[in-house]
Amino acid sequence: MKMSKRVSFRGFSLFVLLSALLASPISASGAQLPAKFEFRGAGYGHGIGMSQFGAYGQALEGRSATEIVSYYYPGTSVEPVDDSALIRVNIANKVPAVNFRVSAITGVSAPMLIYAGDLPPEAQVTDQPIAQVNPGQQLNFSALSGTLITSVIDALPFQSSVLPTHSTWTIRWSGTTAYPGDTHIVTMRQGSVLRRYKYGQIQIKFLPPVSPALQGSLLVTNTLRVHTEYLRGIGEVPSSWPAAALQAQVIAARSFALSKAKIYRKSCDCNLLSTVQDQNFVGYSKESEPVHGQKWIDAVAATEIDSTNGLAVVYEGKVVTTFYASSTGGMTEDVGEVWGKPVPYLIPVADPWSVDPLINPTFSSWTRQVSQENMAKAFGLSDVIRYEIVARTKAGGVRVIVAYSSEGKSAELTGEKFRSLLKLPSNWISRSINRISAEDRGELAVAVSRHLWPSARSAVLVNFEQDPAGALVGMAYANINQLPVLHVTNRELGKASTKELQRRKITSVVLIGRIGALPSKSVLKRAKFRELRLDARDEIELSERVLMELNGEPVILLMGEREKMYEDAARIIASNRPVVWSKSGEITTTLDEILLYRGAERVFYEDIDDFGFPTRIAITRSAAAAFVASSWQSPVLRVDGTELARTVELLETFPNIAAITIIDRELPVQPFQELS
Repeated sequence: MKMSKRVSFRGFSLFVLLSALLASPISASGAQLPAKFEFRGAGYGHGIGMSQFGAYGQALEGRSATEIVSYYYPGTSVEPVDDSALIRVNIANKVPAVNFRVSAITGVSAPMLIYAGDLPPEAQVTDQPIAQVNPGQQLNFSALSGTLITSVIDALPFQSSVLPTHSTWTIRWSGTTAYPGDTHIVTMRQGSVLRRYKYGQIQIKFLPPVSPALQGSLLVTNTLRVHTEYLRGIGEVPSSWPAAALQAQVIAARSFALSKAKIYRKSCDCNLLSTVQDQNFVGYSKESEPVHGQKWIDAVAATEIDSTNGLAVVYEGKVVTTFYASSTGGMTEDVGEVWGKPVPYLIPVADPWSVDPLINPTFSSWTRQVSQENMAKAFGLSDVIRYEIVARTKAGGVRVIVAYSSEGKSAELTGEKFRSLLKLPSNWISRSINRISAEDRGELAVAVSRHLWPSARSAVLVNFEQDPAGALVGMAYANINQLPVLHVTNRELGKASTKELQRRKITSVVLIGRIGALPSKSVLKRAKFRELRLDARDEIELSERVLMELNGEPVILLMGEREKMYEDAARIIASNRPVVWSKSGEITTTLDEILLYRGAERVFYEDIDDFGFPTRIAITRSAAAAFVASSWQSPVLRVDGTELARTVELLETFPNIAAITIIDRELPVQPFQELS
């Protein structure tokens, strides 16, 4: 069953799909399939437990590390615990090859010692090593033809020595508990990535191939003490942060590591991964940072009680698994809503610091675009015509999201799964309510273009003020070619447009408009822009000339209804068709020949589809601003006292709309914020 109605919005009509009112989603046959989906949100990560940017913000306000940690894990206490446990950290997981070098930090250089087997950490051994690798030499491990090949390389003169075949190896170096001496560093290279390690020992384990056609792979681990050794290599936050924020991170990292120290995972030959799947462990690179490395060492030391004890988060007498994330959408998540199993100390708490752009400039708000292909793949559908967030968590994140295909099928994902599959920063997906204040058309066109085609290597230049008919032709051209549209006058490019072209590093432009409405070739030459100039004596001749540069069926506009066309420009652009002007519906010989050659129908303004999948709503009191904002291909509402009600109706019709943009200095934003 399908139902539809038309709702008039001052100069344009909107095709309203009533699928939200039906028991089952309607088929979207005839509706435009969106090429991409735009998501706006805040925060980075799963949002459970301590917010790292929240800790940063609280530290700036003067709170201590204990106060910060206790805030994010309600009901817990921060207490001294034994943190002398050994922990095995996977530093290269199922890789084809890896190599090592050793170098002295202080004192006399000493070789790496290479032993067969997996030696007990810190245990003294009487057996002689299989090999010694001196500074300047390189130790290689490669999975090749189902076998682990181990070799030592001399650079000058080049010489390679292959070691006996073993499936497990242990590397030790000077300055560690098992190998007393001057301090040395082992550098591991895996592909193009270099990591340096100072503490413990390194193990290499060969995984035989599951098929004769495969080579096999390597598991590389670093075994070291949690106390001082492991914690000095945690690379989760900038070492330049305030001391209290760094200490809070150390306490959380120590607690997380200790909660995993007795759990061996065969799949990685480890207790912990060195990636953000567990905790980001970067080894000696953290404490050796040239400017702030000592601050991190001091933060670790500040949370140590003595040589075997440090501060950790405790609940009912046990060290807890202290999940943490970079930032949130304003409140931390309830772990039970995200991962299914409730935990009494992983519950929502307010986190306003995460959405403060002065504290969290990158992820206090974000925008991401997802292609139709990736959206459909995530949901396991043939395509996605629309989506709906059907349940949110107490913290405001997406709990359940449903997508609908053009065939009428649907599929749902949890918010966390959706975030993971589409690589979104977080599951706090919301509409952004923002304001644009521009002095003139030039500045407004730049502001609008900032939301379109950020990687475009060219731009379309039009004269919105003196040649709106030509500008509409240019906007359609730009939309089809995925190019930004900027405003010029008949004399100059304008400061705003010139600055934006320079910011985008654009050197070639397309000028579209009537002769006399665009800046001269000499102006472009002086500004050092290459140009494609599509101009003509009038809008009919201009639109036909531009049409010859484009494919597809054009939409035919009537010159006698110019004002109506300008007011409905957003819907015209959203049709994704070239624009052709006509006098009273007459078809010129040139246009007739083009249509005949292309086998195209005559499509008039009244025949084009309504908005298929708008991503925002723009609201303004200015007709000029509404026209420029039409490049967004989304509804533009003129203020007349009913704009709030019309916005509500649009949001109910298109729950996917990600942004409401106020193009006005004085129009209040607050009523629309309640709709976000």
